[in-house]
Amino acid sequence: TLDGNPAELVDLSTVGAQVVSKAVLRPNQRVRVALPEGRRHLRCAGSVVWASFEMPSGKSPRYRAGLKLSGVESDDLQDFADRHKVDPSGETR
Repeated sequence: TLDGNPAELVDLSTVGAQVVSKAVLRPNQRVRVALPEGRRHLRCAGSVVWASFEMPSGKSPRYRAGLKLSGVESDDLQDFADRHKVDPSGETR
């Protein structure tokens, strides 16, 4: 989630993430990020580095954005990414 609003995580690294959200996202905007894992969440701060507005055919308008993450250890982000990595066949590892 971003500031409590649902968002789709597209890509994650130890310093940033790409997300898709129905909520407005603008460059330099600060957001609270919560990555769910069962009953717990990995929480950190984020700053929108870039954002674009999309209107995909047959779907709701949305924002795609790149976030710079802070306030979390890079090892924790890497562990989260490794646990939720999707292999080329589309299966979560």
